[in-house]
Amino acid sequence: MADSNYKSLNALMRHVRQTSGISIAGSADKRTLAQVGYFHGYKGYRYAGHVAKRIPYATFAELRAVIRFDTQLKGLLYPMLMNLEMTMKNLALVEILDAADSSRLNDVYSRLMPGTKRGKRAGKLEVIHQSNEVLLRSYKRNNAIVRHYYDSPDEVVPVWALLEVITLGHFARFLEQLCDPVLTDIAERWGMQRRDAELVPHLVFALTDLRNCVAHNGTAFDTRFRTASIRRQVPGLLVREIGFPPTVKVTFETITDYLTLVVYLACCFGFPKRDVRALLRQYAILADDLRANVPLSVFDTIVHTDHRAKLRQLEQWV
Repeated sequence: MADSNYKSLNALMRHVRQTSGISIAGSADKRTLAQVGYFHGYKGYRYAGHVAKRIPYATFAELRAVIRFDTQLKGLLYPMLMNLEMTMKNLALVEILDAADSSRLNDVYSRLMPGTKRGKRAGKLEVIHQSNEVLLRSYKRNNAIVRHYYDSPDEVVPVWALLEVITLGHFARFLEQLCDPVLTDIAERWGMQRRDAELVPHLVFALTDLRNCVAHNGTAFDTRFRTASIRRQVPGLLVREIGFPPTVKVTFETITDYLTLVVYLACCFGFPKRDVRALLRQYAILADDLRANVPLSVFDTIVHTDHRAKLRQLEQWV
């Protein structure tokens, strides 16, 4: 018996024309629909941010241009995000080891986590519990680093082994429990001002959703990947440090705002300026290519009208 829910590619193209008014026809559109998929491609890219905010496409070629922008955007950001993750962990590790005067995890917990931060004592214990779960899972999966230390006679796992296996989100929660003097040292090591030390974990939180989206090939162009609110002081920090004029707002509702965060951290960490400028140039090229292939109404829905002002200021600041 035939499945009434099944539709061939031709039937799906007809469905798109009839239900959305988008012009889709011919072998090129058919091939693209097959490649990107009806649900991941068409249904996933027909809105920006939330389902109710439909993008006013007239042709399937315009949707195809948005998918291309999103794909190339993730390819552009991936190397920088991986480098940022590695660098922030390693720089923080330097200060953690120095402050604890030990590499043992239990010493870090007892000496650097006062149990007075978010969640108080329960918050500290939750981070320790989650860390132990990650180490156990890594051991069961035969992670070479974790097994090396647990299989040694004293079974002492150093903090750097934990940082090798925890996610970026867990790393942010770990930082959140550190005492203020250590956060201040980490902020300085990261190239930030001492007064912004309390924002160290929140910068990591803000970067985590973008990192996960790019690493797992989610949809990035409209920031739908954001799973939690971002501490309001983070946009304020970026506006102040980069020198955006009062008319330019950072809300993290656009991918350009996340690019701003990436550029800020890359510069703080001392990444080569040529690499950061190349990132900005390539992003501008991607945005220009999108603008050349979609109407202004579609472009403004996706990239927003202030992206050029932000890019100009970022280029000057770098």
